[in-house]
Amino acid sequence: MKVHRFFELCDLSGLNLTLRQDSTIWEEVYARLSYQPVAYLSSVIDYQLKYQQGHGGEWDDFSCIIYADNKPIALWPISISKKDGEVNLSSQGKRLLPPIFVKDCSRKIVKVITASALKLIDKIIDELSIGRLSTAPAFDGSQKLSYWHKAFMLRGAKCFVEHDLYVDLSFPIEKIKRLFRKSYKSLVVSGEHLWDIEVVSNSIDIELWEEFRSLHFQVAGRITRSKESWDLQYHSLKNDESFLVVLRDNAKRMVGGGLFICSRDEGVYAVAAYDRALFDKPLGHVGQFRAIQEMKRRECRWYFIGRRFYPGEQPVPSNKELSISYFKEGFSTDNFASFSLVQEL
Repeated sequence: MKVHRFFELCDLSGLNLTLRQDSTIWEEVYARLSYQPVAYLSSVIDYQLKYQQGHGGEWDDFSCIIYADNKPIALWPISISKKDGEVNLSSQGKRLLPPIFVKDCSRKIVKVITASALKLIDKIIDELSIGRLSTAPAFDGSQKLSYWHKAFMLRGAKCFVEHDLYVDLSFPIEKIKRLFRKSYKSLVVSGEHLWDIEVVSNSIDIELWEEFRSLHFQVAGRITRSKESWDLQYHSLKNDESFLVVLRDNAKRMVGGGLFICSRDEGVYAVAAYDRALFDKPLGHVGQFRAIQEMKRRECRWYFIGRRFYPGEQPVPSNKELSISYFKEGFSTDNFASFSLVQEL
């Protein structure tokens, strides 16, 4: 879709907005959110878009800043893609996220803007003959059903329950560690004695980052994504929006590392690589614990570790997905229900 046509549809829907290219305003609005999800960070949107582009297809980013009374009041990460002949409306390849509003925004404005956003969705769907839309409400630290969720249910969407693993970072670190899976507690202690552990962020140099990228390649056995996407993650580190936990052995060889992205309120587990020859050693265990300590130092409110898969889900998860999510569950304090809303069009 051409940019001018997108704006024409916005006008017809009653939405006043500008595109995210004005990053200064995006950051100003982001700073005014009552809860800052990592997924709405401009650097994360850039990364997700570059990641998707590296896997083919045509991708256009229409992430936008929404205005009311000529004041910026909401952020909306959206993109339109065409891949393998199929057109999709999404949030950079993931389920479409809703507009998220500044903390002083009235309920009336939220409802009016959300209704206009739904009108725009319908116009894009009609324009591009999209046959299926998948969306998910944004986590805001609350378990209340959002207006976005209820609006899609009224539109005939089907609701699928998933399970997300979190660590409540308001707990003292001693309590968080006490809630770890029993077998993990001793592994964290032994790992802290076994490895030289370092947490780096904006002080990182390119040599260390390339060392981590090389370890990831060795562990994966192949190139999994573009160099440009790695470069964006490096810049995220330089901007102190993420940190890297590095583990080294006695010979100073990097044996493991994990990248974690942080907003003011939320930490997210992004990517990790651990020497396969040492999988019987406590690598990921100590890496997770050190990451939790760093997130508490940054005063984040929640750490999203990842999704918990279960055998009875559809589609049936792979053994690898079940194994990895079981590992992550051992560090969580909470397993929250999350909702995937799918509308067949």
